[in-house]
Amino acid sequence: MKPSADNRFTEIGRLGKAHGLQGEIRFFPNKLFDPGLFDQVSIFYMKNRRSDMVPVRLINYRTENKQKQVLFFVKFDMITTRSDAEEAMDKALYADRSELESVVTEQEGTADADLTGYAVFCNGKRWGEVLDVLDNPAHPILEMRVESGALLVPYVDEYVESADHEEGAIYCKNLNQLI
Repeated sequence: MKPSADNRFTEIGRLGKAHGLQGEIRFFPNKLFDPGLFDQVSIFYMKNRRSDMVPVRLINYRTENKQKQVLFFVKFDMITTRSDAEEAMDKALYADRSELESVVTEQEGTADADLTGYAVFCNGKRWGEVLDVLDNPAHPILEMRVESGALLVPYVDEYVESADHEEGAIYCKNLNQLI
């Protein structure tokens, strides 16, 4: 017997109320959601009226911190108006199980490595060193000692190119945007 296509997908949360007029929606993650998922995966799935899985592309997301809670707001390509967002309210959002597992494995590799004391390089020159790695629901944040004091750098592709664990170095880009 052939396995069900639904076994390929994992529910990562539910969509809430519309936020604004451009189709932005509040997202309520469940326990299986990994905060790094939105940074690394752009295709997610929702069920249509016939319960078929329909791909939706993540255009962008943002987070807000309110009362010690992180709120997620998402924007998808198929949801462009407030009425589209209201129609999607209370629908489950799914991720491909293999992509979810690869993101979790990659995040664990970063979290398991103690990056404290690593040298930070940007544009070929040394900028400083990592003082601490702060745990954050969206992604880890590197606290770095630099010439001008301390700098908080999100551990995302926009700022961190790679980490060399053998050399104890982190190679960054775009750090000028954070100063």
